Amino acid sequence: MGAARTLLVAGALVGALLCVGVIVAGDLRVGLRWVRRRLAMALRPETVRVALAQAGLDSIPTEVWILLRAGGALLAGVVAWAWFGLPVLGLVAFVITYHLAGVALEAKRRGFESRRQQALLEAVRHGIAVMSRAGSATQMLEALAESGPYEARRIFREVVAAGGYGPGGTAFAEALDRVRDRIADPLFDDLALGLSLHWRRGGKLVPALEALVADWSETLRLQAEAKAMRSGVEASVILLAFLPFIFLVTLQLLAPALLGPFRSAAGEVVFGLAVAWMALGYGVLQRMSEPPRESRLRLREVGE
Repeated sequence: MGAARTLLVAGALVGALLCVGVIVAGDLRVGLRWVRRRLAMALRPETVRVALAQAGLDSIPTEVWILLRAGGALLAGVVAWAWFGLPVLGLVAFVITYHLAGVALEAKRRGFESRRQQALLEAVRHGIAVMSRAGSATQMLEALAESGPYEARRIFREVVAAGGYGPGGTAFAEALDRVRDRIADPLFDDLALGLSLHWRRGGKLVPALEALVADWSETLRLQAEAKAMRSGVEASVILLAFLPFIFLVTLQLLAPALLGPFRSAAGEVVFGLAVAWMALGYGVLQRMSEPPRESRLRLREVGE
């Protein structure tokens, strides 16, 4: 009799679970789609690819960078957990290491992009001078590939090599699209758009290039001023990320007994709340110091 009752209870539970599953199936699908979107936003493969390209690290595959960043953060988390004996601190070490890798990439991206954009701007000025002497757009690109600014010369040399010396026109336009996708630079997007429209639709190119130089000269000037104003906040953000770890390492080396209360269940809860509060302040400061980024043009959509 007891076995039959157990089977009936088990059957009722299974039936109830099936009914609940049928009822919430739609909500579960929505929830799974939300989880997938959040995971895609966390990994952001296209954003990472653009950041690597703008930092001059386009030779590093996106998947390799993501794995190295996550693997280094996981290693830091395991080491912190094993050394301090605090799971919360292991999680904090993982998050901070992962974030600092992104901060390092962003710093590299900003520095490299600034130098490249200055070189591209100087190259456009040189190109205007070439075209003002009755030169064509094809001759301008060939001149920039041969004697343009050093940091931009490789870009135009790649365009000319792909398009071929002499033919220019459509061949150069296709090469420009490929190079544009690879280096992912907003200034080069504007230049590629002007050249593509010139070759495909006609019109005067020099006034468009002069407008591009004027607009981007002002943009780069404002970016330099904003960087000077943000420097103090950025330093505070970095110090806020490092100082707690320096303090905890000092305690672990000099007086590890002081960390004893945090190794209890209640202590870990209190420590976790303190870390969450610190992370909230860190996020606010990071958002304040986050520089604006120029959006890129999608030339294929423009041409459609």
